[in-house]
Amino acid sequence: MKKSIYIIGIICLSITLLATLFKVGHLQGAGVLLTVGLGGLTFAFLPLAFAKLLKSTDDKLLKLVYAAAFISFSVNFIGMLFKILHWPGAGILMVVGIPLPFILFLPAYITYHNKRKLKTDINFSAIILFMIYVGVFTSLLAFDKNKFVYKAYAHSTYELSTSNKYLVSENENNSGSGLSLSVNQLVKQIELIKQNLVKQANPENIDIFQPDGTIDYYQMSGKEMKLSLNLLNNAGFDQFNEKFKKFDNLLKTKFANDNTERLIMEIDTYRLPDYDGDAPLIAKLPLIATLSVLSDWQNKLLLISYSQTT
Repeated sequence: MKKSIYIIGIICLSITLLATLFKVGHLQGAGVLLTVGLGGLTFAFLPLAFAKLLKSTDDKLLKLVYAAAFISFSVNFIGMLFKILHWPGAGILMVVGIPLPFILFLPAYITYHNKRKLKTDINFSAIILFMIYVGVFTSLLAFDKNKFVYKAYAHSTYELSTSNKYLVSENENNSGSGLSLSVNQLVKQIELIKQNLVKQANPENIDIFQPDGTIDYYQMSGKEMKLSLNLLNNAGFDQFNEKFKKFDNLLKTKFANDNTERLIMEIDTYRLPDYDGDAPLIAKLPLIATLSVLSDWQNKLLLISYSQTT
């Protein structure tokens, strides 16, 4: 049993270290490896090791040390998992978890060390080094170097959405034309996609919707969430693509010109994959960047309609 626990711990720690290297090198699979490694440490290694250690001693003070270690590192690893998976509460867990080994486990261990009059040995040095590793690793996860980039995206998305309101009102005044009707439908479809994505990022984001449906991008949680084609399709992206194909055909047959072709090409750069089996570029961006691209699509579609009806 003891050897099995050691093997589980070594495997999980090795996966986590490999995932860290993948993360630093921006290689694919880092998120999956981190989830597997940290998940194994949190829900397999730590509980098994804690149970085994409790049974191995009758020393109550030592049991308190084991309990302090279990609580400290469990909170840390769970916080890391929440951070990687972009679950609500990750920030609180990281803030609590980072100092916890130093204010809970370390004092307990030093007290035990002194009361039992143990000599400083290699185990104590190893524990300190491991705590430094955990502290540095969790601090790196807690620090978001892209925070200001996300804020800039939020600002640009807000500005685009604001300008689009004016163009929407102008387009509705010309809603009698087939082109304007098609654009209105696409713009509304895109807005629905944006709203669905924001809700998927965090259920609490429902509070950032204004009475008129406007999204408060500054207060939005989950700006950094990585998207996938499945998430986009669940939000209505595949339905949008079907409508967009019909709209593109309408433009080519009745409203073709250099300006509309350029705007459609710019939309297709993000909308279409580079090759079969690949995901489109819009599915590879963080949430806030995707929302910015979608707002830009609305702007381009409204400009196409405005240019054709004025």
